[in-house]
Amino acid sequence: MIYISEVLLYTCFSILVGNQIIAFVPADKRPTIIVPNWLVNLFILGIAILSFSPVFEITLSFAKSYEVGFWTIFRGILLDFNIGHAWLITLFLSVVLLVIRMIKNMTSEPVLEYLTALFTFALILAFGWASHCTASYQLKGFIPHATHFFAVCVWIGTLIVVGWFSKNSNHWLAFLKWFSPVALICVITTVSAGFFLMNLLVPDYVNSWIVPYGQALLIKHLSIIPLLTFAFINGVLVKRKLKANPEFNPIPWVRAESMFALFVFSAMAVMGQQSPPENIAAIIQFEKPSALFQAFYQGQIEPNTTIGFGVTGTSILLAIIAMLFLFSSVLLFHKKFNSALATVFGLLFICSAYMGIMLGIR
Repeated sequence: MIYISEVLLYTCFSILVGNQIIAFVPADKRPTIIVPNWLVNLFILGIAILSFSPVFEITLSFAKSYEVGFWTIFRGILLDFNIGHAWLITLFLSVVLLVIRMIKNMTSEPVLEYLTALFTFALILAFGWASHCTASYQLKGFIPHATHFFAVCVWIGTLIVVGWFSKNSNHWLAFLKWFSPVALICVITTVSAGFFLMNLLVPDYVNSWIVPYGQALLIKHLSIIPLLTFAFINGVLVKRKLKANPEFNPIPWVRAESMFALFVFSAMAVMGQQSPPENIAAIIQFEKPSALFQAFYQGQIEPNTTIGFGVTGTSILLAIIAMLFLFSSVLLFHKKFNSALATVFGLLFICSAYMGIMLGIR
């Protein structure tokens, strides 16, 4: 349940940020988009409730380990831990944001839209303050983590809002004219901040596959490849298609791209609840290695276990198959097939590439 709540939390953040961005875009530069006001408020409430889940889990764990009352531990976490401070701030900001939105709906004062944007950004910062990176590295971890998450929310949030709440595909070329460069900047920012975070938390990428965090990171990276492939389809190929055929409906392909964003969120959810592999030996000694890794690795796993990656005939074959699946997704767009089949091929790419990598470990 903790993983599901994390995925929902990332989704709530993304849609809230995406909806906020769309609010500043003129009507002639985007399709007709209607996100019900009650649903936006529900996403804000969801952020306040779902961000409490890690606090609750830690409280239960400490209360069980130290045999101290739940409320005593809970009060201590709220007052003495970053994650407790971050949740209190998140709760406060969520309430303020809801109040501002209520006033805005009654008065339609333009300045209130900027206030909602400001408090939405503050919620992103509060989320970053509760992260593993902040707890371990303070500002050195907080800044790249918050930057990474904000860039993801801008890119994916706008994508989800446009893909699932558009009533038509009017002004799509005008929408792509501003969104494509914004998405590109977000991708570059996400990748740059992600590499910086990896250098902090994952000093040995291949060996990290032994533990759950490393497995989730690998799956996340593989999921990003079809996500970027569909981003290329929606940002470049759709533009050409619309110029040749103005009646073409791009919305199903945007929705397909958003599905891979959810896979990335799922991997992020697992990573958020696992110990970062800064010290893999300690994780193996005091926690269990990844069950997925153990399904492929036949050797004995010890705290000092070191693995490598070797190219085999099977791994090469699976790599070729994976690339064929990815190429087929683009080909299906050209051949005007349904986006659902292209989505399935994207999933098959992830599975094939993952198996190819894991069968190459030694």
